[in-house]
Amino acid sequence: MDNTVRRYTVVLHSENQIGVLNQVANIFTRHSLNMSSMSANASPLEGIHTISIVTYTVEKKIIEVVQQLEKKVDIVRAFYYSDEQTVYRELALYKVPTDKIIGSGNIEDILQGYYAKIIEINRDFTVISKVGTTEETQQLYNELSRFGVMQFQRSGQIMVSREKQEPLYKYLEEREKVKSK
Repeated sequence: MDNTVRRYTVVLHSENQIGVLNQVANIFTRHSLNMSSMSANASPLEGIHTISIVTYTVEKKIIEVVQQLEKKVDIVRAFYYSDEQTVYRELALYKVPTDKIIGSGNIEDILQGYYAKIIEINRDFTVISKVGTTEETQQLYNELSRFGVMQFQRSGQIMVSREKQEPLYKYLEEREKVKSK
């Protein structure tokens, strides 16, 4: 097993119960792992929520974390992925002074170059939206810094695996076959 520290995304499918995030955080804390990014939302399956957590560690440790997570009653299933196994994005919002970007004359070129768009504009500020990787959203932040970024927020990473079928669906199908026997 490789001892290289890499970026991993842990995807948990859980029942919508109070305290699940606390239990998950405790496991990460016990393993001295920082959560670089976290996103939680309802899944297409009724009663099941998806939590995506990005962390940097070695594969041996991420396997241990996933195994411990699956022992929790409220966790239906947990998976981990390296960046090569996923397609991921995050949303970033930038608030910049309107007068400075209008006076620059090249804001359209900047936004087109980064595939970003203006979502609100008023006298005091303009809000710009960008969907991309962490590196891409950071690059646009660096570019907009010369105008004086008033606020900047980035969402947690959302992702899909490069597998043909959602692993949770495969797991649930197999579980139903066992139950029906």
